[in-house]
Amino acid sequence: MARIEVTEESLRATVNQHVFTQAVTLVGKVAGLSAAGPLVEATVDGTDVSVRVRPGGLDARCTCPDADPYPAALYQPAPCPHAVAAVLAWVRVGPGEASTAETGPDEADIDLAAELRADLDDVLADLAAEAGDCDPDDGWYPDTSDLEDLLDEVEDLADEAPEAARELAGYVAGRIRDVLAAGNCLTDDLADTLARAEELRQQA
Repeated sequence: MARIEVTEESLRATVNQHVFTQAVTLVGKVAGLSAAGPLVEATVDGTDVSVRVRPGGLDARCTCPDADPYPAALYQPAPCPHAVAAVLAWVRVGPGEASTAETGPDEADIDLAAELRADLDDVLADLAAEAGDCDPDDGWYPDTSDLEDLLDEVEDLADEAPEAARELAGYVAGRIRDVLAAGNCLTDDLADTLARAEELRQQA
C-alpha cells in the first residue's frame, strides 16, 4: 500500500497559513481522536470532523461555518481550522516527528478496478475469438489499441491502488499468452502489449 508521510511542516505547507494558525490554537480542544488508515476523525471544540489524508492534500468534512461552502463535486474543498487541527493533533501524538498513513484503495478505486476488469474481459475475449477463428496458414493482425487504452487506465490506477493494478496487469498478461498460443499473430503488437502488462505488474 502507498504510504503518506505527514509532518507538522508538510501540513503547514499544504494549507492556508491563516487556517494553520487558527488550527494551532484549536489543537488543545481536540477530543476523541482516532485514525484508521488515511482517515482521521475527531471532535474539535465540539464540532465533529472527518479528514481523509491524500497524496495531494486533505479531503475534509466539517459542519462549521468556516468549512468550504462549495460542493465537493466541483473540486476538493479547502480544509477548515477544525479539520487541520484534527490532523495536527494526530501528527503530534504519532511516533517520532511524523505520523504515517497507510492508504488502501478507497471505494472509487475498487469500483474502477471492477469496471476495468469487465472491460478487459470483453476486449480479451474478442481477441481470443479472433485468434481462434484465424487460419493458421494466413495469420492474423490483431488490433491492440483498445487493450492499450485500458492498460493506460490500469497504470493510472496503480498510483492509488497498486495491489488492484498489479492483479489486473497479471491477469492481462496471462490472457495475452493464451491468445498468442491460439493464433498465428503476424505483428509484434500483442507481444509488445504483453511486455507492457508484465512491466506494470512488476512496477505497481
